[in-house]
Amino acid sequence: MRALGLSRVYLPGFITDKPNGPHVPILAPSPEILKRRKRGIVLVNDAMQDLGILAYRQLQRELGVNGGSIVNFAKEIIKRSSTENSVEADDIIFKDGYTLDDDYNVPSLVVLNTGQLLYSHKHNQAMTMRGWSAMPRKSVAHDMIRIHEQENRVRGHQTPEEHVKTVFDEVICNSDRIAPDAEIYVIAIEDGTESVLKLLEGECT
Repeated sequence: MRALGLSRVYLPGFITDKPNGPHVPILAPSPEILKRRKRGIVLVNDAMQDLGILAYRQLQRELGVNGGSIVNFAKEIIKRSSTENSVEADDIIFKDGYTLDDDYNVPSLVVLNTGQLLYSHKHNQAMTMRGWSAMPRKSVAHDMIRIHEQENRVRGHQTPEEHVKTVFDEVICNSDRIAPDAEIYVIAIEDGTESVLKLLEGECT
């Protein structure tokens, strides 16, 4: 994803350097690129998935890593945004190792992270509930590592709905992050749809 111009941006703060403390990463172009774009796509995934993963079952099947994650989705945006389309050029985009030559075609894509809302101080890492429960235990007889709501949650991102609202408030609808006249297209997958609809319901009532 970094070769396509997208990388982790950490919240709170919308910073590109990983903080040493509670955080939730999202995927986005650099803040400088994002602010210049007049059209953007926001992807809200299912709360069971890790950041950028569309379906683990597809990672192990014919679609592979690129098709089971947002890699091919980002490459499709790049292909459709290109002004020099040809069969050969389009094929190159979908080859492994493809790297953008400049920032002009970096997709204006913001991928939210409704799944990794648990924070491990030991690993300085955001995790899904599935990842948390898979952390090593003292023995097979021990319960999974206890979750402390005050210590292992991130302010403003304690639930998928809160995460979506916080990202919209602090990034998508923030004129310091995205141009106020930019067109924004929202794609929601599975229970990500519910989070977006709750946000719209709250904002429109």
